Amino acid sequence: MYPRFSRRLYQKFVSSSFFRESRYITTTNCRRFLIVTSNYPNTDSLTRSLHSSNISHQKTDVPNLYENEMALNVDYEQLLEAQKDENVLIVDVREHDEINETGKLPGSIHIPKDDVSNVFLNLSEEEFENRYGKRKPTKDTKIIFSCRSGRRSAWVQETMQKLGYTKVYNYTGGWQDWESKQKKN
Repeated sequence: MYPRFSRRLYQKFVSSSFFRESRYITTTNCRRFLIVTSNYPNTDSLTRSLHSSNISHQKTDVPNLYENEMALNVDYEQLLEAQKDENVLIVDVREHDEINETGKLPGSIHIPKDDVSNVFLNLSEEEFENRYGKRKPTKDTKIIFSCRSGRRSAWVQETMQKLGYTKVYNYTGGWQDWESKQKKN
């Protein structure tokens, strides 16, 4: 059981670090991590060892994904509330064919994932309002991104945070969650 736990922890640790553009872990630190995890038979010792192992990481310049130490995610109930608020912009980032097949979330605008940053940065306020029927968001506007399952919208959320947007949220359940909850009601 412990080796499987160690592998999972290693995979999470390494993958979360390697796939971020501005974070990395050196090979030496990976070796240290393996030594630390393989030498201790229980998780209490492992936790103490990781804290004292000096496995370093670089601090990123990416704005924090957390507000008051809470992830900037919304669930179905929070999305329902946001749909009633004119000051919240909900953006469905799925592709055109997905929107044509299912429709978009009520109250949302549709901007495909790969176009979001370009639209937010380059459209004038007037062009944005003419195209989407909503006011162009400022960097302090609450924006909720949604896709089919929450993965693409999480990517867009992170991209927009790098561009300085401070109140960007991810609807983690996406269209699949929305559709299943709507069928129950």
